[in-house]
Amino acid sequence: MTQQIFRVLIADDEPGARAILTTYLQEYFPDIIIAGDVSGIMEAKQCIATHDIDLLFLDIEMVDGTGFQLLDQLPGINFPVIFTTAHDEFAIRAFRYNAVDYLLKPIDPDEFIAAVEKAKEHRYQSNLSEQFARLVRTSQEKTFDRITLSTSEGLIFTDTKDITRIETYGNYCFVFLAGGDRLLVSKNLKEFEDMLPEPLFFRVHQSHIVNTQLVKKVIKEDGEQIIMTDGMKIPISRRRKEDFMHIIAQRNH
Repeated sequence: MTQQIFRVLIADDEPGARAILTTYLQEYFPDIIIAGDVSGIMEAKQCIATHDIDLLFLDIEMVDGTGFQLLDQLPGINFPVIFTTAHDEFAIRAFRYNAVDYLLKPIDPDEFIAAVEKAKEHRYQSNLSEQFARLVRTSQEKTFDRITLSTSEGLIFTDTKDITRIETYGNYCFVFLAGGDRLLVSKNLKEFEDMLPEPLFFRVHQSHIVNTQLVKKVIKEDGEQIIMTDGMKIPISRRRKEDFMHIIAQRNH
């Protein structure tokens, strides 16, 4: 059986960053072909137009624009993208909201290997264009009111406000949506806690995050518990109770 060719494009305005990615690819994935090594979005567009790209490493800030602008100019994206970026709070949050892979500079070899292996596994994912379109809108509008949830059935796009609560399940989480849907998502609770905004969302217990707008009441039963609008009872940890009650008091003013 003939082995399928896997082509990678590196788009980064830092020669050192391109060199590191090239070295890592040659060392850890010698079967991968580097189709291009460019510093700007115009060069990247030309390379994508002339080669069948299977994976794009994309920097945010480049010599003639941003990685977000490049995505916006591509008519249809049918290959995974891994962003490479220095620490940028807004960009990282945007990636997390849209389930887009990224690597922080300086790039850790183990994280690099994991990201490439994941990209090879998901190279034919069907809804990449919609996923990246949402990322571009997030970058343009600077809002985080829509979220992409990665599940075993694919990507689910939903309004953030429609998440009622999140419950830990090992290294995964169950995300409960308005209307009764329950999704098993490949993120842990700490990742959701870092990503979702307070005071709309609050971690009330080591195993639970709740949408504070959907809290119906607090009762004293087996310790103190929250009753959500869907009737579900959620425990409150003692050390989080004071902050939670302050949020609820502010909401009711």
